[in-house]
Amino acid sequence: MEVSAGILKEADVLLSSFFTGMALLFVYDLLRIIRRLIPHGGWAVGAEDILFWIGGAVALFAMLYRENSGYIRGFSMGGVLLGMLLYNFACSPWVVKGSVFVLEKVIFLASRPLVWTARILRRPAGFLHRRAKKILRFFKKQLKKAWKAVRMGMCKL
Repeated sequence: MEVSAGILKEADVLLSSFFTGMALLFVYDLLRIIRRLIPHGGWAVGAEDILFWIGGAVALFAMLYRENSGYIRGFSMGGVLLGMLLYNFACSPWVVKGSVFVLEKVIFLASRPLVWTARILRRPAGFLHRRAKKILRFFKKQLKKAWKAVRMGMCKL
């Protein structure tokens, strides 16, 4: 029993739409990971979401154009939805939580030398800061005296 070429083509479109849905949700997971690592305001989240959905629509249109000559078919939309749902329930929690956990540890370990350097330099930097404040205060007083003398000299003319 042979399967017709048309059925194979439809199965190919369904499989392609399934993987497109999974890829779209994976990209959204990357956004979620970034949001957990770097806090965003409400407007930034909204802007990111709008850009994501515009990009997702373009990617979906490109897939439909390439695979099905641009025809929007119910089973292709169902394949995208099924791919998104399967990825969301099977992989997404592991990807987001695991990536955030690993990246937080990497960032923590990478920042340790900077923290140690800052602790070492805190005392000398504080000393230099206090000295610089005293020097600047001295020059400010001298400039005020000089300006006062100039003003007094100008008033006598």
